[in-house]
Amino acid sequence: MNRLLKIAGIVLAVVTIAGAATYAYAASRSETKMLGVVVAAKNAAFDVQDQPGVFTTIAVGPVLAPGPSWVVVHLDVDGKPGPRVGLAHVGAGETRTVTVVLDPTIELTEKLLVALHADRGVTGAFEFDMDKFEASPDKPYFVDGMELAKAVRVK
Repeated sequence: MNRLLKIAGIVLAVVTIAGAATYAYAASRSETKMLGVVVAAKNAAFDVQDQPGVFTTIAVGPVLAPGPSWVVVHLDVDGKPGPRVGLAHVGAGETRTVTVVLDPTIELTEKLLVALHADRGVTGAFEFDMDKFEASPDKPYFVDGMELAKAVRVK
């Protein structure tokens, strides 16, 4: 009887360990959608300050980019990116100041959202479409699980 208990205990332990290992493996293999281009904070960053009274350009900088990139400016629509109103290309490394020309035909909101996107498609051609996010090569950078984007007041 004692021998049967030992065998049952061993079988139970093996089944438990195998189940836990299978669960851990399956969890590590589950597909999660990539939101953008994931980078370390030491490789991608930018600063932007409030710029009240801005109508034609916005200054962003310094900008640190891990490769060719885009500084993208959107209208703020309830805290989310709305229509794009400006765009400027930057090279890899640090750029002290980037002047982004704003579209004069679009009325600015009180705040604008500035983001940094990778230039991973045709270099120098901005290829990002929110409606075709997965197919867009020039996705935004993500640092520590958050999109590298900042709000700036212009009114």
